[in-house]
Amino acid sequence: MTAAGPPADPMNEKTAGIIRRVEEFISRKDDALAIPRDAGEFIHALLLATRAKRALEIGTSYGYSGLWIASALRRNGGILVTIDMERRKHDVAAKYFADAELADCVRLETGIALEVIERLEGHFDFVLVDADKENCIRYVEAIEGKLSSRSIVLTDNTLTHAEQLADYLDWIRNHNAFKSASIPIGNGMEMSVKV
Repeated sequence: MTAAGPPADPMNEKTAGIIRRVEEFISRKDDALAIPRDAGEFIHALLLATRAKRALEIGTSYGYSGLWIASALRRNGGILVTIDMERRKHDVAAKYFADAELADCVRLETGIALEVIERLEGHFDFVLVDADKENCIRYVEAIEGKLSSRSIVLTDNTLTHAEQLADYLDWIRNHNAFKSASIPIGNGMEMSVKV
């Protein structure tokens, strides 16, 4: 009887290699506001488990979290819409998505997030809110009508920016359209499920 090998990695080696490359890149940047690796792994697994097909990311930066999201969405047959207001960051992120062979399942939108959200059509199964903390309530209010039942809104930095997010957390945890829970992974995340 032979011992079973390790389970197959749901992420292909090319994408995993690009993620490692981006980790090296952002380690040298002081404006790379990226999630930690454990948060990326959690998001990737969450999207695979829920079979999400349409995702929205508010705050692309250099594309690190987007790689984790898009890799799962590729397996699910879905697409990521990712928003950032800086064209230079989107240009870098676009190259990483292309190198990871994920460009066909990523749509980059450059501009003010609230304005972009307003013109987006269709519903989203998953939203990552990882932009300016003072606008988190406004972002969720803007996207709420585009969420399906059981859609997930994941808000980053609840541990590292607890004071800045205090009003948001109080609001989302008492919102009758969401069931919300704290996830102590990475920089801390709030997972809010549309009910």
